[in-house]
Amino acid sequence: MGRSNSIVFERKIVHSPAFLALTGVSAQVLFLFLARRKMGKVGSRRGKESWAITNNGEIVFPYSQAESKFGITKPRFQRALRKLIEFGFLDINHHGGGLVKDCTTYLISERWMKYGKDDFVWKTLPKDTRKLGFTASNWEKRTGKKRRSK
Repeated sequence: MGRSNSIVFERKIVHSPAFLALTGVSAQVLFLFLARRKMGKVGSRRGKESWAITNNGEIVFPYSQAESKFGITKPRFQRALRKLIEFGFLDINHHGGGLVKDCTTYLISERWMKYGKDDFVWKTLPKDTRKLGFTASNWEKRTGKKRRSK
C-alpha cells in the first residue's frame, strides 16, 4: 500500500465553533499539521478495525520549515500555534529548543470538541523558561568569544 496524498478529517471539525473562530493562517496551519499525521488501523478483528494517529505526540513542524516551505513567517506561525492550542486543536508534547537541535513535538488534540462549553480545558502556548538563548550576561561563555570594547 502506497503513501496517501489525502488529508482526511471529520466534517464536524469544519462546522465546529472552535474552527469557525480561527483567524489568519491558523486554519491553514491546522491542515498542515493534519497532513503530518500518520494514520494506521488499530484493532485485531477484521472488519472491527478503526483508524488512529500512530505518530501523535511525535509530530514535528519547525518554524524554519513553515517559513521556507510554506512562506509563513515566524511571527505568523507562532500566532497560529497559539490559536490552535488555545482552541483545542493542538497540544505541545515536548517543548524543544532550536539552539540545541531539539525539536518541539506536537499532538493533535480533541479538546476543540468542548470549545465554548463549561468543561473546555483552556491551554496556552507555554513560555520557554529554560534560558537556552543568548543574553548579555552569558554571551561570552556560550560563544567562547570576547566582546569588543567600544
